[in-house]
Amino acid sequence: MLRVAYIDHTARWSGGEVALYNILTHLGSHVEPLVILAEEGVLADRLREKGIQVRVITMNEKVRNRSRNAVNMQIVSAAFQLLSYGRGLARILKEEQVVCVHTNSLKSAFYGAVAAKLAGIPLIWHIRDHIGEPYLKPVVAKAIRLLSRILPNGIIANSNSTLNALKLPKSKKTLVVYSSFAKAINPIPGVTVLKPKFTVLLVGRLAEWKGQHILLEAARSFLPDQHVQFWLAGDALFGEDAYKEELIRQIEVYGLSNVTLLGHVEHIQELMQQADLLVHTSITPEPFGQVIVEGMAVGLPVIASNEGGPTETVVHGETGLLITPGDPALLARSIRELLGNPEERRRMSENGRKRVQEHFVIERTVTQITNYYEGLISNI
Repeated sequence: MLRVAYIDHTARWSGGEVALYNILTHLGSHVEPLVILAEEGVLADRLREKGIQVRVITMNEKVRNRSRNAVNMQIVSAAFQLLSYGRGLARILKEEQVVCVHTNSLKSAFYGAVAAKLAGIPLIWHIRDHIGEPYLKPVVAKAIRLLSRILPNGIIANSNSTLNALKLPKSKKTLVVYSSFAKAINPIPGVTVLKPKFTVLLVGRLAEWKGQHILLEAARSFLPDQHVQFWLAGDALFGEDAYKEELIRQIEVYGLSNVTLLGHVEHIQELMQQADLLVHTSITPEPFGQVIVEGMAVGLPVIASNEGGPTETVVHGETGLLITPGDPALLARSIRELLGNPEERRRMSENGRKRVQEHFVIERTVTQITNYYEGLISNI
């Protein structure tokens, strides 16, 4: 059995943390996980409920919440604090006899590197972000690409798009493994339930790059139609409250009575089962798009941006539509296209569920990761 430390700077219930939870709760007997978080939160609570060992080593809040793009005089102080934090983790890794470190976020990648090097054990970076513009400033993206060649022994990426953005040499030990669906895929009910309204759903944290404002622009053209409604599930998490306020203002100014901001939704699968169509509106390349897989698993056809991870999950014309991002008029036309074609939606629904079963189930992901651990450790 491999004793592996999983390190993350946050315990919030966000995309990367949900993906980590799914992996950890399906590892089986191959790996004994030790999870080290920099704060208490939902992720810590849920892992403990599953009997997984969690240690919270509190990090200075200003450092933990520091913007990835902040390049200023405070960067030196933050770097020293991360260095000190990493030294403390190294002692824990030695005490716990950990054989490998698996970091789950960009911030934890750096202090996790300090800890792994001082403990003398292999380091894996799990990259879940698009390392490039406009998500990151050019100087920040360049620094991460450089360090990704030097610090980790191996790199796991959540899509080919994410891996390609790192521009790594072929000699680097890498693995592309998708954030998978971790629940039972139930059959589509044979009886069609007539709904009073056609519901378009967007799921994701409220952030400008996620493109919720694009959907609001598209929703304007549906105002005369009382049979179409738009649900936005998600909340501002990482200092994005100003964007949330802008969305609220946009709804008020446009009089979007057909739009509902649902906030954080605990049981997202149940919500998806009430919708008719899932849209994904990221205006910069999405690293993967976990909610797309979740939507296809419950039988939702998907309209997504044709950049980044969604191009690897959605098959255009088969499981949904891939469209140019940032174009509200095109998004509105695409919604109308599927709205007026229930047979096409039904076909995409069946194809989407089949695609999830064949490519995006958690058992496949866990097998790939554990095999990667064994190969990496044995060659060091």
